[in-house]
Amino acid sequence: MAAKSEDPREKAKKPNCMKRCSNVFVSALEGFFYRLGKLVAGHPWLTILLTLLLGGSLSAGMVKFYQESRAEKLWVPYGSQALVHENWVSEKFPAKFRFEFVLIEADNVLAPSVLQAMLALDTSLKNVSTDAANWTSICYQIGPNCWSSSLLELWSFDETTINGLTQQNILDKVNQNNLISPVTFRPYDVEAVLGEIRRDSGGLISGARATTMLYSVKDQSVERQGERVDEIRNEWEKGFLEVAQQKRSDGVTVTPFATRSFGDEGGGAIQSDLTLLSAGYFLIIGYVAMVLGKFNCIEQNIYVSLMGVLCVGLSIIGSMGICSAAGAAYGPVHSILPFLILGIGVDDMFVVVSAWNNLSPADKKRDRRHQAALALKHAGVSITVTSMTDVVAFGVGASTILPALQSFCIYAAVSIFLVFVYSCTLFFAVMCLDFQRWEGRRNACCCCYRHKPDYKPTECSQKDRLQLFFQKIYAPNLLTIPGKIVTLIVVSAVLGVSIWGMINLRQNFDSTWFLPDGSYLKQYLTKTEAYFPDDGFEVDIYVGDIDYYAERAKLHTLYQRFEDDTYVTDGTVTSWFEDYKTWVNSTKNSTLLGPDGHATDSTTFYQWIVQFLTTDATGRSHSADVQLNSTTSPVTITASRMRGTYKTLRDSAEEIEAMDSLIAVTDSVGFNGDAFPYARQYRGWETNKVIKLELYRNLGIAMAAVFVITLLLLADILGSLWVLLCVVLTLVDVGGMMHHWGLTIDTVTTNIMILAIGLAVDYAAHICHTFLTISGTRQDRARLALVNMGPAVFNGGFSTFLAFVLLATSNSYVFITFFKVFFLVVVFGCLHGLVFLPVVLSWLGPAPYATAGVRDKEQPDAGYIEKAQSEGFANPGLDMNGDVHVSTAMNEFTKPASFEPRVTSQPVYPPDIPPPDYDAPQGQGSPIRTNLGSTNSVHGHGEAAIRWGSRGQIPQVSN
Repeated sequence: MAAKSEDPREKAKKPNCMKRCSNVFVSALEGFFYRLGKLVAGHPWLTILLTLLLGGSLSAGMVKFYQESRAEKLWVPYGSQALVHENWVSEKFPAKFRFEFVLIEADNVLAPSVLQAMLALDTSLKNVSTDAANWTSICYQIGPNCWSSSLLELWSFDETTINGLTQQNILDKVNQNNLISPVTFRPYDVEAVLGEIRRDSGGLISGARATTMLYSVKDQSVERQGERVDEIRNEWEKGFLEVAQQKRSDGVTVTPFATRSFGDEGGGAIQSDLTLLSAGYFLIIGYVAMVLGKFNCIEQNIYVSLMGVLCVGLSIIGSMGICSAAGAAYGPVHSILPFLILGIGVDDMFVVVSAWNNLSPADKKRDRRHQAALALKHAGVSITVTSMTDVVAFGVGASTILPALQSFCIYAAVSIFLVFVYSCTLFFAVMCLDFQRWEGRRNACCCCYRHKPDYKPTECSQKDRLQLFFQKIYAPNLLTIPGKIVTLIVVSAVLGVSIWGMINLRQNFDSTWFLPDGSYLKQYLTKTEAYFPDDGFEVDIYVGDIDYYAERAKLHTLYQRFEDDTYVTDGTVTSWFEDYKTWVNSTKNSTLLGPDGHATDSTTFYQWIVQFLTTDATGRSHSADVQLNSTTSPVTITASRMRGTYKTLRDSAEEIEAMDSLIAVTDSVGFNGDAFPYARQYRGWETNKVIKLELYRNLGIAMAAVFVITLLLLADILGSLWVLLCVVLTLVDVGGMMHHWGLTIDTVTTNIMILAIGLAVDYAAHICHTFLTISGTRQDRARLALVNMGPAVFNGGFSTFLAFVLLATSNSYVFITFFKVFFLVVVFGCLHGLVFLPVVLSWLGPAPYATAGVRDKEQPDAGYIEKAQSEGFANPGLDMNGDVHVSTAMNEFTKPASFEPRVTSQPVYPPDIPPPDYDAPQGQGSPIRTNLGSTNSVHGHGEAAIRWGSRGQIPQVSN
């Protein structure tokens, strides 16, 4: 009896527990999508109706939709001490006024003509009025006078006097010692309001390039829906800005600033560039229509393309409904969400269409339901892997303590899940209907028109040039030995440069980056920083309701340590308590004082404080720094503050150090009550303090979660490790090139880097999954994975790029940063997914799924059987051109040369294949070998085996 011939590859593959679990899971998932494909293809209109009803019901949650624009609600971490302290300060020291500024520039602002122009501008600004307010009613008054300050103050804003000034009059005034304002009767520091001062040989001021004008208006804010609003001031400021920005012909440049400026200019920059994103949307629609169809009257998939975009829109609306119902706010950065989801959603659709297009000719002869089932079976697992890893990546991002990033990640995760659902149902149902249209030879644009039976599409439209490029040029050349070596050298070189950039990537953020380049506000902030570089941020140390008498020594210690702090400008610290002590020692009888220079009892101590704050000139200047419960006995202090100014701080890192230094100083004193430093900038600094840690934390957790999900869905540990490596390399390359492109770690780049994980997974996971579904040698499987899935991955990456390419012309920091980072993600994601990963898989790729390259029992192929019959088999049928060898222990014969079988991937069968001996018992004999390499619905070369049934019938072909 002839010995049984064994396939050494099959003998070597002894599935372990992991592989058996993998086989079960993948088979179950493929089975689910096979049945779903059949169901959708059998009931496309019902599927469309149900999914549209689902979309409509999900959108109902938008009744709770609300938009958040307050910076403290978007970028300040949850549990922020800065926010707690800000609320404490607002309660204890409510703002009484706000400042509006005007920056004046000229060749010499101390020239008479410039002062006259300033006076005319001052008059125009004070004449601004609205229905609710004018300057007199809205200004903050000091005594009987509205508080405004500028060089004009030195001449009491008197028109006659100012119009009669000479150059020498002006220089004499500004060089006067101990200059006192005739309006406020306080010392006036001329040098503090002049920029780029010029001096003569004697050191006296001879000119200056810039000066400022200040206007103080009352704060009449009221609480409304958790936000403080001052509609009266906002309306008046609108007129103030309009007057200040009027064109001038007097050689004076005017640049204004108002309280509302940040809201107007920052949000306006993002909204103005949404037209660019909309244009990107149409670019993608055109590209999808071009790629998904063929350029002829029947095979152009116009409706499929539009439905793909509609699915993205439905997923966005659905996510807004779900997230709004759950209480998640919609922020300004969410404007980018539709285009992110469009890029990801279109990628899924390319994969689905590619799977249908890649069905073998034999499978394409089958009925529509079976074709649909096979297409969704192969595509469903692939898009499940990428979609679920994207959802998990964004889900991890939602665990951040930054509200804006958390909300964005929640919206993105829900949107990606919904676009996945719609891709497998609504989009696929329209694909099935479009296939039905195509079968009926109906026109691609007007389906009412049926083409004649003799219609033939142009030869040019039948060529998929991208597919041919991958098949004939790219894949064969990449997977040669020189191609692999060049790939490793390039990837290693890029990685080395990126690691160096990653090491040098610094954390820095400037709020002016959010402003467009042509913004008056950005010009104001840039110019004032240039003209007045020594002006640091104001900072106060607040002390709450403590026993000020018992802890008076601690107050003095706090003052000394505040003054000695490295980051505080020398001579800027002022303390009501130190001035009070000086006043006591200069006005009170020494016999009433203790050794420390204070009253000997608490009652006298507090009474003297009231006297100091109400009767002494210096004390009155501190009246806003001390909050008393009463001016009559018993007197206590409920809150107080010391004031100072930071030095000019270089970057975010130094700002964080400066904040932490003063926090440590205050804590070191050990008050028995509230005591903390506070500056308006602390909200942003506290965000910057946690942003780097949040970035690395979220990236680490997201990558771990992505690996777990990828392992679960790919069901192969080695394949999952290669995908994870590609994601890590992509992120390192993106981070390193961010440094070389002038970007830093800030709130915007942190947000985008989380998004990058989801995109980076897509490029690698599709290739790896396809590799796992193909049997044969690693080299052949890598090549076929590229040919099979490469065009779809490239189209997905290129469509993502198209969504953002127009943002390169934006003047918004947010959108320019989105463009830069997404460009890097697409480039490096494709580099590692389409170049590096196939090379690695060709050497160290995992074994294929058990379902790879095998036909399913329920999918007989008449064409195969007919060909087998023509070659002399009892119940033939293989569509073959190539050599078929029947191997036995006794002989070997060769069939005709025109024999090359084609098979598609189906569930595995045992390798024990009986010979074509019709009288032999079932299960004995030798397999038939061919030069076929079965692929996942793709033709190739390698080995295949025909499983024989009774009396020579061929029920299936296995690989």
